[in-house]
Amino acid sequence: MKIKTTFEKVNEGLRTIQKNGGRVAISGSGGSVSIQGVKARFHFDQDTDILQVVIDDKPWLASNAMIEEKISEFFG
Repeated sequence: MKIKTTFEKVNEGLRTIQKNGGRVAISGSGGSVSIQGVKARFHFDQDTDILQVVIDDKPWLASNAMIEEKISEFFG
C-alpha cells in the first residue's frame, strides 16, 4: 500500500509503534516493523512524500483492510 504523508508523520508513526510495544528496524530510508503479529517492510521516498508499506505476515483473523486502516492511522 502507498500513503501520501510527511517525513515527520512517518517518524511519529514509528515512535507510536514502539510506544505500543512494537519493534522498529530502520535501514536508510526504509526498514521493518512488527506489532501484534503484523510484520511489514516500508520505504519512504522523501522526493514524493510516499510511504510504501508491504505486509509480510499477519494474524489469520486480521483482514488486510483492517491492517491497512491501522497503518493509515499510524502514518497518515
